[in-house]
Amino acid sequence: MSNATVDLVCGPADPLPGSEQSYRLTGLLGSGGQADVYQAVRVSAGVASAPLSVKVLRLNPHDTREHQFRSWDKGDAVLMDLHGRGVGAICRRIDAFYGRLPHPPGQAPQGEPVPFQVLEYLPGHDLRQLLQWRLGRVDAARTLKSVAEVMQAMHHPPVGAHPVLHMDLKPANVIIGPDGSAKVIDFTGARYYTPAHLTTIAYTRETAGPEAHQGTVGPAYDVHGFGSIAFYLVTGASARTDSPGQEQSVPWARLRKHPVLESNPRLRELLTAPLDDNPENRPRTEELPRWISELCAVVSRANLPDLGVDWHTQHTGGPHSMPVGGAPIDSAATRRLDRPAAPVAAPTQVAPAADSTRVMADGTRVMEAGVPAPSPVQDKPVAGRVRVPGQNERQDGFSPGRSAGPPPGRGPLPRLKLSTDPEEPSERELDKADRPPLLGPPGSLSKGFELSVIGGLFSLIMWLIWAIQQGMDTLRSQVFSYLFVLAVAVGLFFLIRIAGGILWGRWLHTKRKTARLAHLATGIFLFMVGMSYLDQLSWSWISLDFGWFDWITDLFGE
Repeated sequence: MSNATVDLVCGPADPLPGSEQSYRLTGLLGSGGQADVYQAVRVSAGVASAPLSVKVLRLNPHDTREHQFRSWDKGDAVLMDLHGRGVGAICRRIDAFYGRLPHPPGQAPQGEPVPFQVLEYLPGHDLRQLLQWRLGRVDAARTLKSVAEVMQAMHHPPVGAHPVLHMDLKPANVIIGPDGSAKVIDFTGARYYTPAHLTTIAYTRETAGPEAHQGTVGPAYDVHGFGSIAFYLVTGASARTDSPGQEQSVPWARLRKHPVLESNPRLRELLTAPLDDNPENRPRTEELPRWISELCAVVSRANLPDLGVDWHTQHTGGPHSMPVGGAPIDSAATRRLDRPAAPVAAPTQVAPAADSTRVMADGTRVMEAGVPAPSPVQDKPVAGRVRVPGQNERQDGFSPGRSAGPPPGRGPLPRLKLSTDPEEPSERELDKADRPPLLGPPGSLSKGFELSVIGGLFSLIMWLIWAIQQGMDTLRSQVFSYLFVLAVAVGLFFLIRIAGGILWGRWLHTKRKTARLAHLATGIFLFMVGMSYLDQLSWSWISLDFGWFDWITDLFGE
C-alpha cells in the first residue's frame, strides 16, 4: 500500500435520476428567519429510514448567495467537526448537500439550488415550549450541566483541534428528550474561534451579550448565552430586553429586572454573574460546573414559584415523567406543528426586515433575530458580580470570574460597525439620560397636595370676603389680583421643586418620593396672602394688627 503524496480535489458528481426525491418530508418541525426544519425519512429503493430532520436554508433576497452559502458552509463544517470529535449532547449531523427547494412528489423541482442539512431527529421539546406549555418537569442541574459540557468541549478542544463558538445558546436551542436528556441544537451560526471564520456574528437580542457589537466575541459570549438559559429556568423570562423608545436598539439591550431576583439578592448576584455586560467579569467555561452547583443550592433554598423546573440534584425523573394534568405525553408527536406555536425568539443570523440587512464597513456582519417587544419600564442595567465557589481568595469562598479570552498571541477581532445602526449615544447623552428628573419621579408631585389646597382655600375665602366689602365696581381688578396670586403660588412651587431637584436629586443623590416640602411652602404662602386680605377688612367689630404683612398687602392689595 503506497503512501505517496498527492495533490487532488473532488466534489459531488451529477446526481442520479430521481435523487432529488430521496428524502421524503413528513412534517414541519419549525420555521425561522433563515431556515425551515422538517421531519423526514430517507427513501432508498422504496424503503424508508428512521425519522430524520432536514434543514433547508431560506435565502435572503437582500444578501448575496455567495455570502449566504459561505456562512452556511462554515456552520456545517463546525458541526461536522464537533461530531467527529465525539462531542456529546449535540444534535448529530448526518449529511449535507445542495438541492432545489422541496416540491410535491412527481413534480419537477423548481428554482436554484440551496443548502440542505440532514440531522438526527430529536423527539422532545425545547425549553421554551416545556415551560410555556407546562408539558412536564425539567431537571435544571442535568440540563445546565449538559450545556456546560458542550461548551467545555467547544472552548477547550483536544490537541490539534480548534476552539469553537456556538454564538446562539438560548432556551429555544436546547431540546429536552422524553428521558430528560438535554441536547444543544442549531449550529448554523457556530464558528471556529478565529478572525478568518468570525466574519458573521450571530445575535439574538433577548439572550446574546452586548459585546457582539464591539467585535470582541469569545468564549465569554457563549457563557452569556448559557446564563440566559439559567435565567429562563429560574424566572421563565428572557434575560435581556430592549430599552424603551429604541427600535432595533440592539447595542442598548439591557438585562431584565425580575421580581423573583429583586426579592432575593443572593440569587440575583449569582444569576447575573454570567450575564455581566463586561465579558471579563463572567465565569470562565471551566468554572460553570461549580457555578451550577451553587445556583441549584440557592434556588432550592429560595421560595420561588413553581415553573415546572426541579432544582434538587437528587431528582432523576425525566421532564415528561410528571406531565401536567397527569396525562402521558406522546413523544412521537413532540416538536410537531399540531400544537399552537409558542412565542419563541426567531433564529439568529437573519435580518429582521427586508431593508435592514446589516453590512459592516469591513465586510463583517452581525445578523440578528426579529424585533422583540419593547420593555414597558425603563430600567437601569443590572450589573452582575461573579462569585464562583471553590476559590479561596476571599473569606466567603468566592472570587471574580474571568472569561477564557483569546489564545495568547491572537489580537482582538476587528471592531464591528453597522452601517444601518443608529448612532450610539455619547457619554454626555448617557450621563444626561441617567440624571434624575428635576421635578422628581412621576407621581411624586401629587403627594402633599393637600397642604397647598388648605392654604389655597383659606386665601380664597379671605379674598371673597374682601372682594365683597370692596364692592362690585372693582370686581374685575380684584379677580385679576387673585389670579396673579395663584400664578405666583404655582411659580413658587415649581421653583422650590427644581431647587430641590438640583440639591437633593443631583448633588446629594437622594431619592425624592414626595413633594410635601414644596406644597408646604406654597400652602404657607397662600395662607399669608389670605391673612393679608384679612388685614384689609374694615369691620368695626374686629381689630387686628398685621403690620408685618404689609409687604404682601402692597403686592396684592389696593
